[in-house]
Amino acid sequence: MKNMLAVNFRPKGKLSESELRELIDAQIENSVSLGWAARDIVIVTNMAIDVSATVVPAPLNETCLTGSKMFALHHLFGLGLIRGDEVWWAHDLDAWQNHWFDPPELLDIGLAEYSRPKFNGGSVLLRPGARDMVAAIIGGIMASKAHREEPAIDAVLRSDAFRYRVTVLDSTFNVGCSSYAVRHGRSTKPILVSHFNPKSRPSWRTHIHGDRKLRETSVSPRLYELLLRRFHGGVPPNGGKLRAD
Repeated sequence: MKNMLAVNFRPKGKLSESELRELIDAQIENSVSLGWAARDIVIVTNMAIDVSATVVPAPLNETCLTGSKMFALHHLFGLGLIRGDEVWWAHDLDAWQNHWFDPPELLDIGLAEYSRPKFNGGSVLLRPGARDMVAAIIGGIMASKAHREEPAIDAVLRSDAFRYRVTVLDSTFNVGCSSYAVRHGRSTKPILVSHFNPKSRPSWRTHIHGDRKLRETSVSPRLYELLLRRFHGGVPPNGGKLRAD
């Protein structure tokens, strides 16, 4: 299995180059601590970086602000790097793996949903057979000049042409901040992927201490220590201790 991150630096983007590097370094440390080999961590980027992972230079899309993963996958398909029977996990820079997982039961592509039936593009597992699906999603993004990838993902993967090749993943593969209690509650435990910005205090509070509806963390003690050290200097920003995951 490969672990892919798409990192698209924009001079006027939401995150500075130093903030992106901070996230990259934390993601690599987290992945290595879980047992990923450096050769299996793939960073597709337009930045010049020297890290203990496989770096693939790529010009990424400048229009779709959240679509870098699909454009990165399309680039890797074009290079012939996604091949054979290997499963790829493509995820956002703030989607944090809690525990090791082997590829789940999967058709050509698999995604978790939000609290309602809408695919969340922040954590995607796919097989090499999904090349035409990725191309169709990019076609949808480009045709609509969309600034977000998820409307195209949802439209393409629920279409008659592709829906029979899509696996709806257990929510444990992508527990985010929106409708946290619903997504956490319906997930198989332990939570495998916690999706949140560790520098956002409201997001930190939700994932570390739980929200108003569900007072349960999504984060493992190992990941908590890493994020606390990396992003908060070892001092909990909201006080209190980590609830047992």
